Amino acid sequence: MKICVFGAGAIGGLIAARLAASGTPVSVIARGAHLQAIQQRGLMWRERGHERVVQVEASADGQAFGPQDYVIVALKSNALPGALPALEPLLGEHTVLVPAMNGVPWWFFNGFGGTLAGMQLDDVDPQARLGARIDIARVVGCVIYLSARVPEPGVVEHMGREDIELGEPDGTLSARAERLRACLGSAGFACRTSADIRSAIWNKLIGNAGLNPVAALTHATLDRILDDPGVRTLLLTAMDEVIAVGAALGLQIRQSSRERLEMGRSLGAVEVSMLQDVRHGRPLEYEALCAVVVQIGERAGVPVPMLRALAALIRLRAQQLERVEPVA
Repeated sequence: MKICVFGAGAIGGLIAARLAASGTPVSVIARGAHLQAIQQRGLMWRERGHERVVQVEASADGQAFGPQDYVIVALKSNALPGALPALEPLLGEHTVLVPAMNGVPWWFFNGFGGTLAGMQLDDVDPQARLGARIDIARVVGCVIYLSARVPEPGVVEHMGREDIELGEPDGTLSARAERLRACLGSAGFACRTSADIRSAIWNKLIGNAGLNPVAALTHATLDRILDDPGVRTLLLTAMDEVIAVGAALGLQIRQSSRERLEMGRSLGAVEVSMLQDVRHGRPLEYEALCAVVVQIGERAGVPVPMLRALAALIRLRAQQLERVEPVA
């Protein structure tokens, strides 16, 4: 089985390191100093006070490896359209694409019933580039519950949780999803398959849609956010809006907003992903996490005033960080 992890940063690097350590041949697509370090010394994996260096093939372009059985895409969702030229050489006739990314994916309403069937998600897939160039038939949906970081080039450090959920967009329990589940399970992940991956995606979004923008705007760690009564109320309101939109779509909501928020307490003083991006000067992944929920809510007729305000603020913050003038 040929597996390539496209985007070997914190999450992708952890997946690649564990796969390699379990004996699964794996290649990675990375860039910059991180790529150079992996090529020169291997990929170092730190976990629970232990270190291990694993050898993986590494390149900046999929052309180096050719078609794969599985490609696990661990990019920020807003980076995927620009990465297509490097990704496409990895996609053979039967390659399975597994987008291990946060937020609402571009394919979410492809094959989805109801009044929003086929809805184009402009914030996630501008000009429908992804929809035109990636056949949904090759996609297996994925929800990642991992906490990891890259403390220095060539090193990934696991900080908590190791849950992965896989599922076919059409709701079937396929052999290809089960095969990957078994492979990831042998690498130490708590991996399961789901017949309702869209609900799984939405349930993770309940926390991310409000929490990430708030952290990026305030520069506060998770513990301080949860301990501030005013900010906590703001977050609960935003999360209830995400839940209302999901319920209107017919998705299964697994937790209340309060239950979802309390899950974060055990993580302590962590910097959530969007705050890490602010600190490192990286583009902010607000489109698939927040802005798209506003778009869907408006089409579904569900009021989302708190999310609309957060989306406007984080969009402006992103533009300032990127020194990009707003589009008229």
